[in-house]
Amino acid sequence: MLLKVAIAILFAFVVTVPLTFWLLKKIRIKAKVRHVQVSVALGLPAALFGYLLQTSIAVPVVVITVTVSLLVVALELSLRRVVASLPSTSARTFGMHRTGASVPLDEARNASGYYPYDYFTEDFSTELHQFAQSRREQLDTYIRFNGQVPSQKSYLAYKNISFKGEYCSMSNGIRHTTDRHSISYEKRIFILGASTVFGTEVPDRLTIASFLQRIINFTTKTVEVLNYGLSGATVVDRCRMLTEIIEIKQNDVFVFYFGGADAGWIDHRSGKLSQQLVPIPIRALRGLSDFGVETARLLYLELSPRSFRKFSQVAVADTIKALNEVQEYCNRSGAHMIAILQPNIYTLQTKSVYEKTLEKRFSRDMKTLVLDAYKTYEDWIKVEPNAISATHIFNNAPASVFLDWAHANALGSELIAKFIYSELIDRKLISDLEKV
Repeated sequence: MLLKVAIAILFAFVVTVPLTFWLLKKIRIKAKVRHVQVSVALGLPAALFGYLLQTSIAVPVVVITVTVSLLVVALELSLRRVVASLPSTSARTFGMHRTGASVPLDEARNASGYYPYDYFTEDFSTELHQFAQSRREQLDTYIRFNGQVPSQKSYLAYKNISFKGEYCSMSNGIRHTTDRHSISYEKRIFILGASTVFGTEVPDRLTIASFLQRIINFTTKTVEVLNYGLSGATVVDRCRMLTEIIEIKQNDVFVFYFGGADAGWIDHRSGKLSQQLVPIPIRALRGLSDFGVETARLLYLELSPRSFRKFSQVAVADTIKALNEVQEYCNRSGAHMIAILQPNIYTLQTKSVYEKTLEKRFSRDMKTLVLDAYKTYEDWIKVEPNAISATHIFNNAPASVFLDWAHANALGSELIAKFIYSELIDRKLISDLEKV
């Protein structure tokens, strides 16, 4: 009896320890306590299997194990054939003939409705990827010399990043806004947000900020619009940027365009907390699915929503707290703030065939996070006078505006800019009486 137990434990040790190291490396967990926990979790059933192999029911155990293994292999092969038959639209795939959202170039052209012109040219696509690569390289250089920067303070790592191209440019971490005039400005409007504000997939002149600048120019030449968007930035990050490094002036207007990056899928909290929020089995399935195991992906999509709702709850609480604090900060400084909840593919009420197909490309956990977060954001907006929902503005749009679940093309940028402009007018933060 003791010999059988010893053999079973040795079998479990030989099998599970290397498997644990491989698995946790794939999902980027280094904590030793996690290795112990996972080794024990995998070791117990492995030890039981090793023990049963030495008993009178060894044959049924082997038959059942082989049968289950064959079923799993058959399921995996079937899923791979199904996936292979679908268009190559995985959000993990990038290439010179894809946008940053991984939408094929031709499809992006069609989605743009060729409006205001066919800006998705080969030259623009090439520069778009050069722009992204340059930002990554400069960020890596900063991290190499200064160490990793917390994601809630990403502005520190990006403050010296610059790029100059024909279509895209930024200086000291700030995306260029076109159509500004070299005169003394009486008012500044800052648009703060994530990649949807930054304009990840449009040239400088077609970002939200540039559209808004041109609209305002019809009224006055004394208002400057600044693009303070950044890919992957949360509201928590932008709020800290405002209070820590922006030299705020009286009558400045800060427009927070939020929601997409503030639903919990971007971990702007500590790594330790994120490990507590998502159980190891769920993270393991995510790691295996990223490694290409379609069965793990299927299980992950089924099991992850409940765990990921915890992310949305924490993210929403952090976001609302940060916005309330910035509101008080602006009031003390004589500045103004508006928080605008952005639309996305999940809030769109009228969807074309293209948009319905687009929605299916993204994981269920993303949809769960966004819809769960937006319920709370919408409730907060109802009682917050300085917040407004823009989730309806793309309903019945003349053409598709989305390139993925959140990023918009040039038409989307223009509609957003018009909405922001109308809010600025309604709140009397700018005037439309004096036409130029």
